[in-house]
Order: sequence, then structure tokens, then C-alpha cells
Amino acid sequence: MRTIQGEEKLKAVFGAWPSFHDAEVWGLAYERVPEGFSVVAVIHAFQMTSEVDARGYYVLKNHAKVRIRFDRCSDAALDGFNHQNVLSGLDITEPEQAAPDSSFQVRFDTSYGLAGSLRCKDIVVEDVQPWRPPFGVYAEPGAPPNGGPTKPSGKSGGAGGPPSVS
Repeated sequence: MRTIQGEEKLKAVFGAWPSFHDAEVWGLAYERVPEGFSVVAVIHAFQMTSEVDARGYYVLKNHAKVRIRFDRCSDAALDGFNHQNVLSGLDITEPEQAAPDSSFQVRFDTSYGLAGSLRCKDIVVEDVQPWRPPFGVYAEPGAPPNGGPTKPSGKSGGAGGPPSVS
């Protein structure tokens, strides 16, 4: 099997290529390039441990924002992107005894939201950064819903109304 450029970035965080089970697609973009088009996906990924927290949920670790570029694409059929795009998996395969210029088959298996598939000649893991979403089910426990301060800043200058924006 051909290698995926930059896969070592994922392996450094997760120890192996992750399944992307329950990962969320936060961004999806099509880009024209000289050799056709590319699809760029921004995915919140994490590792599920076998530990259970006080609420009875599995403990998740290594939250990361993963940016993957699928280059020289064809046969892209991606649909259903909305306010929450939960994957049951991100499956990448290529034909047995593939020629050097054969296509990868990429399937965005869905639990909710975005689903579909594409073919591409190259896959590049562009970036993997520690990250937790600012809102939603995977936000930092106890975080305010918009990622802002939990207490009034005291800088509004007003008496009793919302803080001013400057």
C-alpha cells in the first residue's frame, strides 16, 4: 500500500492511524487545483479509552483538530453537511496490487450528517493540533457555550446591561 503523506503526524498523537469513530467533521472545502480538484476536511478526532468517568461515560483523550487534504479527486459524492457531522469511520482503501498512480477510495461513513465517498490520487495529513471544540458535546467540561469567560468581565461600564463591545 502507498503511504499517506504526513501520516506520522497522526501516529505521533494517537499511536496509529485512528478509526475516526465518533469524530466530527467541522469543515469541508472543495478547491480547484491545476490537476482537477481537492477536498479538504477538518475533523475533530480523539481516542476513546476503556476508563469510565463518574457520569458513566468513556474517558476521551488526545483531542485534536486534523486537517486532511485529498488531492487529484474524482467521483466525489459528499452530502448532508450540517450543524453536526459525526463519523462512524473514515475508511481509506486502494485496490489490491495497486499501480503507483491508482486511486484511493475514501468513504466518510456517517452516524449523523455528512456522508459519502470520493476517489483521489494522493492524501496529505496537513496538520494535527491539540484542540477541543468551543461548543458541543466534546467541549471542555464546564466550559461556557461560546468559549468566552464564565464571569462578567466588569468592563462594560454600564449598569446592569450586557457588556459593551469595543
